[in-house]
Amino acid sequence: MDTVVSAREDDEIASAFSGGASTSSRRIAEAIRVLSVRTGGNERTGWLAAVSRLVADMRPDIADALVAYLGTPPRDTSNPLVGLTIGEIGIVYEALLAIGDHSSRRSRGQYFTPDDVARFMAHQARRFPAGHWIDPCCGVGNLAWHLASSMDDSATFVMESLTLVDLDGTALKTAVALISASFAPHASTETLARLAQRSRTQDYLTESQPPHDFAILNPPYAGTSRDERFRTADARDLYAYFLERAITSSTGFISITPAAHLTGIKYSELRALLSEKSGGEVLVFDNVPDTVFRGYKYGSTNTSKTNFVRAAITVSAPGDRDWRITPILRWASASRSRLWQSARKDLLPLRIGPAGEWAKLMRGTEGVWEHLATAERTLADIVSRTPTPFRLSVAATPRYYVSASRRDLDRTSKHSLYFRNQQDEELAYLLLNSSLPYWWWRTLEGGITLSLRNLRSLPIPPDLVPNEELVSRLDASDTVDMVTKLNAGRLNENVRRPRDLVTEIDHHVLPNLKFDFSRTFASDMFTGEFDLDEFGSH
Repeated sequence: MDTVVSAREDDEIASAFSGGASTSSRRIAEAIRVLSVRTGGNERTGWLAAVSRLVADMRPDIADALVAYLGTPPRDTSNPLVGLTIGEIGIVYEALLAIGDHSSRRSRGQYFTPDDVARFMAHQARRFPAGHWIDPCCGVGNLAWHLASSMDDSATFVMESLTLVDLDGTALKTAVALISASFAPHASTETLARLAQRSRTQDYLTESQPPHDFAILNPPYAGTSRDERFRTADARDLYAYFLERAITSSTGFISITPAAHLTGIKYSELRALLSEKSGGEVLVFDNVPDTVFRGYKYGSTNTSKTNFVRAAITVSAPGDRDWRITPILRWASASRSRLWQSARKDLLPLRIGPAGEWAKLMRGTEGVWEHLATAERTLADIVSRTPTPFRLSVAATPRYYVSASRRDLDRTSKHSLYFRNQQDEELAYLLLNSSLPYWWWRTLEGGITLSLRNLRSLPIPPDLVPNEELVSRLDASDTVDMVTKLNAGRLNENVRRPRDLVTEIDHHVLPNLKFDFSRTFASDMFTGEFDLDEFGSH
């Protein structure tokens, strides 16, 4: 098998990390290229040799012990891992595994944690009391490294209060060696010996775990078979099983996972387990225009190579008494540092949606949520089960807006809604061209598609009445504001309503109510600016 990375792939990898070829991303790409050549098809042995060289050069005072633990002597005097951060080393390891075996990455569901994400998560540990921490799927140790770095006495923490677990023995050895080399006192091998003794190559889900108080984890993201040992068996998802184990076996945890469990029906038991915890915080992250996992999908045969997981960071400390949650946070790459500085400012008390969803409510729209809670009807109450002359067409793949057209939109994915009479159709016409359907979708779903279930559950504000003038303007807009976008070789129609028209409809639909939808539609919530072009881009 040819495991050498091409020059074109070098450029793609560098761009995936930075939106351009930064010095750091170039070093990552170069390390992947060099090590893929040196390993010669034996990725794990070659990798351990590179790690052995790195830690021996880092810590000549304890080099013999580190090399003996790794079991592989250094091979080369030059090492492409030199100068890389712990997170970047994880990226290189992920790439080498996937290049050697394209199927391994998908089956394992491994996404190594970027440094800024790991640093943010580790900082949350300051809310926890003193105790013993476990990283049950540690990979090469990025989360655990940043956790140790955040402690006042990192050396003592690594020696006494950290346990590492991973099913991948090569990754586990790497983590133990790198963390020991980084934090062990001068000329002391005791840190390495004690951390290695506590750490285990095993399955967190099937075997008894070492004693611990708290867990920090980035579990595998992959579907699996139903496992009746878990309350979350309906999810058939490894990350749900890992979260359940963390919830039930620790007194507090910090995790990063996909955000699907906050709303998905099959994750209802996982939400119930979280609710049984006394409380915590959930921060939810979009995947456009920037994404938490900025890396490259190594080994993927998909045309898009960028890693587009929508993520959620969950923090549940022993002193937490209630759950708080952010809206889906959206940011551009230039605002990434501001995201981590400000993300917790968007936390609001948890609200529960009509189907048990954890509502991701935008600050400034709390009054809208409370107002709609008084609604006696939803869109489903006025939709006809059979076709009628009164029809609206709604695109099913929103990004920055939702609209409804009286035209039969020529597009691949859409919902056709029929109504019993003209009055109901006109009410829906106004409602579906306000900010509410997009806000409702982002609050209760926010994935790739707008589900019919979510659309039908949209409450009809109790004081909504027809308005002929607004209906007339919508009819005119149906023609002049038609837009098309090429997707998978096909032009797809939609209607992008002018923002001033949507604002007028909002004030008609929600009279005498204070609200602010601006950040709901913003392409970057952390600049204080609102991009009108992004508002309409599909």
